[in-house]
Amino acid sequence: MRNLWYFGLEPLKERYTYQLSEEWMPDTFKKAAVNFIHLRGEKDDGKISVGSVLDAYGRGVYSMSQCQQFMKAIAAGKVQNNDIVFLQDFWTPGIEAVFYMLDLYGIKIKLYSMLHAQSVDEYDFTYHMRDWMRDFELGIDKRHSGIFVGSTIHKEQLRNAGFKAAIHVVSLPIHQELAKKVAFKGVVKKERQVIFTSRFDKEKNPYFMLDVALRFLDRNPEFTWVITTSGDDFKSSIPGFVNEMKALAEINPRLVLKANLTKEEYYLELQKSLVQFNSSLQDYVSWTLLESTMFSCDIVYPNFRSFPEIIDSDRLYKAFDVKSAVLLLNKVTKEPRTHHHIVKKSDLGRRVEAHIMLSDLVEEFNIWHEESYFNFLND
Repeated sequence: MRNLWYFGLEPLKERYTYQLSEEWMPDTFKKAAVNFIHLRGEKDDGKISVGSVLDAYGRGVYSMSQCQQFMKAIAAGKVQNNDIVFLQDFWTPGIEAVFYMLDLYGIKIKLYSMLHAQSVDEYDFTYHMRDWMRDFELGIDKRHSGIFVGSTIHKEQLRNAGFKAAIHVVSLPIHQELAKKVAFKGVVKKERQVIFTSRFDKEKNPYFMLDVALRFLDRNPEFTWVITTSGDDFKSSIPGFVNEMKALAEINPRLVLKANLTKEEYYLELQKSLVQFNSSLQDYVSWTLLESTMFSCDIVYPNFRSFPEIIDSDRLYKAFDVKSAVLLLNKVTKEPRTHHHIVKKSDLGRRVEAHIMLSDLVEEFNIWHEESYFNFLND
């Protein structure tokens, strides 16, 4: 049987990576006609000490130890022609040593990866590394049979930067059934609560969020505004931001900060919230969008980057415009509705990833185009 070698992300409490790599993707291949081999790397303390998306030290150690395991498998004769290698993150340090070894052994594998942002995104933390990183990215691209991204605008940015591999737009690979198993099982009524669940780094525009929150709360005294993190405490790449946010919460009891949440506690907050607010400059889709729509939150997002492709126009405010955001929040909180189609399509996108890899499909796929969405369902 053909092998699928899976390079998952390191499991982090404050991120989505445990669910994705330990539960959602392994379950995707459970019933497939493939020998799924999960390469787990060397872990440190499982926390992000330097960096915001993944830890600067932990990412390299984890992925290089995965590469080491795979190279041992090559040397032992366990890797065969036409095996599949799936990188859960395009940025997998050490993968160049794998390519070197595969070439010397004369083994031809099929390589796929999920590409989350990289240096093509001017708002990503890797953008300032582009002088040395871009050529490396394009070299890795040449080894790929396919790349998975969340949105069409990201695909276009990659093409403009010189990426040549097939690029499939599949949203983010949430597993709705398994995710909901973590949630509180009782009846949870929606409360007059707006929730913000993004990171507090520059690309998430957190000062804008605070400005909107304070103006909205001033006009809507029956509402609370909840800000969450699963990290031990709040942190930000913006010096002083967290202290300012905490000071504002001290004098405004309806600005509620909740840190160190378990996944169940976080999902409970989503279950209770009427609306989820986003102010990001960067998201290609957004894990927080998928989780909030899964738990029937209404959504208020900026009319910016990938969001117009995904979200109904009447749930988009004018980007960088506080007044527009507050007016839309006022409207949405009076007439809330659900958006389950977003998370449903993303769940399908996860299964599409597996279908593409196992079928060796070359034709590019876009989950957000209705025609390709329904064609895949009919197949």
